Amino acid sequence: QHGVACPAPLSAARLLDRLSAALVEPSCKGPTFITDHPVVMSPLARRHRDNKFLTERFELMIQGLEYCNAYSELNDAMEQRARFADQAASKADGDVEATEVDEDFCVALDHALP
Repeated sequence: QHGVACPAPLSAARLLDRLSAALVEPSCKGPTFITDHPVVMSPLARRHRDNKFLTERFELMIQGLEYCNAYSELNDAMEQRARFADQAASKADGDVEATEVDEDFCVALDHALP
């Protein structure tokens, strides 16, 4: 409908990222904060306290360019492992932007670090 290309593999995170880059970000002329990103787009960010489908994350956009990307860090080791597993599955499907499971990081979360 909007003519936005999204190379395979098609996933909710990739589609949302491509749509945002094509339709939302270019319209941010003055300083604009894009807040509360979907969980599927933010594997390291904590879930939003009021909406379990969103995260506590924001990006600062100026003239269509990203100047800042910040979030509250996820500190639940079990949830982080699950998100890493989802990322690893996406990577196995060919998503070059997805990550592997970082077990050392999850063990650190188990011990209340970093």
